[in-house]
Amino acid sequence: MNQVLEEILKSGYVKSPKGDLVKLRGGITQEEGEFLTEIIVKLKPNATLEVGLAYGISALFICQAVKKYPNTRHIVIDPSQNTEWGGIGLHNLRRAGYGEIIDFYEKPSQTILPQLETLGVKVDFAFIDGWHTFDHTLVDFFYIDKLLNVGGVVAFDDSNWPSVSKAIKFIIKNRSYTVLRFIRNPRPPYSPATSLKSQAFRKLKHILRNVSAFGLDVSSCVALRKGAEDNRRWDFHRNF
Repeated sequence: MNQVLEEILKSGYVKSPKGDLVKLRGGITQEEGEFLTEIIVKLKPNATLEVGLAYGISALFICQAVKKYPNTRHIVIDPSQNTEWGGIGLHNLRRAGYGEIIDFYEKPSQTILPQLETLGVKVDFAFIDGWHTFDHTLVDFFYIDKLLNVGGVVAFDDSNWPSVSKAIKFIIKNRSYTVLRFIRNPRPPYSPATSLKSQAFRKLKHILRNVSAFGLDVSSCVALRKGAEDNRRWDFHRNF
């Protein structure tokens, strides 16, 4: 494991560009990072993409996996990297020696992803961990699908959030995507309340009903494989 990533996971802290220690908040777990790594190693991608950088934990796992493949690029999109996150994600990637394989965009994903499509960019793996509302998740997927090669994989973090699981359900029902893998032992769903007990429990019951409808257990990370390009009729729809 890369020394910077190992240091963060063990300590629970990240370093700012000025050298200050900042307590880790958010970011994927080691289990989820290894989950992404295993998928990427099997794909042997030419290019990967990530929406949402934050402190760079997932990007460190992804870059650790793709670094072994010559000329592979990792595209990262995060409009708040140098504001909300203090530039720490980029700083971690550079400290870890991955700066040269990163293409970073500090603008909203709904702006950058269409531009990448116009440029003819293609990727083999994408990780969606940006703005978590249903509409933003689905918009991220919509454009990533246009970049993703057939046989490629798109993974969703926080797939046990109702908004994200609803988007995944739509994709499985209406698009040529199948479940490749998912994590069976997830962290609890997020709640903005100070006490998680009552709200999280109600959300969990809802998610269990929602996710079980398309055959998945509750999971914090789901990976879908693209089986074909979009060939639906203009009026196609399946209830989800």
